[in-house]
Amino acid sequence: MLSTIHRKTAATATNVLKRSISKTAAPSALSSVQDNHFEYTKSLPMFDFFAQTKPKPSFKFGHGATGFAKRRANQVAIHTFNSYTSVGAQIGEDAYFRRSDAIGVADGIGGWSNTEGSDSALYSTQLMHYANLEMDRFEDIEDPLFFDYNDANPVEILQRSYDKSLVAAKKNNILGSTTACLAVLRHDELRVANIGDCGISIIRNNQYIFRSEEQQHAFNFPYQLGIQSRDQPSHAQSFTIKVQKNDIVIMGTDGLYDNLFDRDILDLVRAHVDAHTIPGAPGRPPRISNLQPQTLSDILGNTAKEISESKHRVDTPFQRRAMEEGFLMEGGKPDDISVIVAVVKDCEDSPDRRSD
Repeated sequence: MLSTIHRKTAATATNVLKRSISKTAAPSALSSVQDNHFEYTKSLPMFDFFAQTKPKPSFKFGHGATGFAKRRANQVAIHTFNSYTSVGAQIGEDAYFRRSDAIGVADGIGGWSNTEGSDSALYSTQLMHYANLEMDRFEDIEDPLFFDYNDANPVEILQRSYDKSLVAAKKNNILGSTTACLAVLRHDELRVANIGDCGISIIRNNQYIFRSEEQQHAFNFPYQLGIQSRDQPSHAQSFTIKVQKNDIVIMGTDGLYDNLFDRDILDLVRAHVDAHTIPGAPGRPPRISNLQPQTLSDILGNTAKEISESKHRVDTPFQRRAMEEGFLMEGGKPDDISVIVAVVKDCEDSPDRRSD
């Protein structure tokens, strides 16, 4: 049996692409001179001491989310999983959560739909449920992770979430797999783990400063986490990005990124930002006021949905890739669509504030 499932069973797994894992780190430059009697110890100038102890900027997310389940010939029920109530929403086979310090999306692999005992919707929901619970642990003073708050690592969080979802899936005899993207905000750092073809982008001053790449074994055959998958959370792309106030973080499943080009997303964001920009006084820059992440996520989600349901000749990222692989395709790509928009905002409280 194949270790992973294609999104589209008709797709041929050729030219398997093995991406190297992109990881960033922030190595600290520490140097010291040691001696038994400290003859070489040099005192630190007072201004250097205060420079090193200056607190980092502290931010939180203001967020909104939108989702649409695709129309199916045999309509999949929109489940309500009472055991997994920490998930913000379950849209078809997509699931996501959002909070002031983290966002995450997962896209259950639809290729399992004809396999007895499979439930990709439940699989993606379980993963996001456990990821959200893992984030809760950093706020529980009785949990050892409380003291690791500043060192939260999205790959490790994804690993622990995956381990728990595997146990739950085996207990309930559920087959399935899912892609996933997780982003954790700590002070002025956004830490990202992404496996498969979900995506995340960051826009600052109406320009992209970051955009993740897909991880594909072959066309329409993404990296995925699941019972029979060889892919692991450790294979996820990992990034750390410095963020600023009013940065706009967009995270979505492939239903968004397969139907909208990056330039389309940027144009929609620019129009929204410009409508909320107040001209500055003479000699002062313009000021962004009252950005509405929910409104922006609605705009992006509805636009992607409209294109995904179009039967006319329309240019989309997925159509271009399909044609490059020799597949004839017209119109948008019908799919579940989940979009989270998070705007970076100042924390009102102390820099070590845990949550809202």
